[in-house]
Amino acid sequence: MKFSIDIVIDVSLDAVWQLFDNPDNMKKWQPTLESFTHKSGDPGQSGAVAELIYDEKGRKIPIIETVTERREPHFMAGTYESAMGKAIIVNHFEEVEENRTRWVMYTNHTFNGIFKLLSIFFGGSIRKRNEEVMNNFKLFAETEQAERAR
Repeated sequence: MKFSIDIVIDVSLDAVWQLFDNPDNMKKWQPTLESFTHKSGDPGQSGAVAELIYDEKGRKIPIIETVTERREPHFMAGTYESAMGKAIIVNHFEEVEENRTRWVMYTNHTFNGIFKLLSIFFGGSIRKRNEEVMNNFKLFAETEQAERAR
């Protein structure tokens, strides 16, 4: 299952990148993220591996993130593996005008076992979830920027 989503954030490209690239900020825009634990490699760089644990209605969902490519401040790609399957996610950032950044997320999800069949039913919810996460980040980044400007 492939799709892309884009959003414009009213914050400069450099500020968006700094906020996006800091794992300490992740819980501020990913509300179900319980923990982010660096496992190996240079944090945030190609080859870095981390474990993310999400709490989905009382169920702990571990996901292994591997950064596959990084071109600061425009591009970060990675793989995300769980019991359900694997997602390849590419995040692309571009300045559309001063203090406005376009974020495009490209995703490609493949599923394991029974999840292959069930993906027909929950594919839309995966897209919706990614849209919510991107909107959460937009709100976080714009709020953070406004607070810094005071």
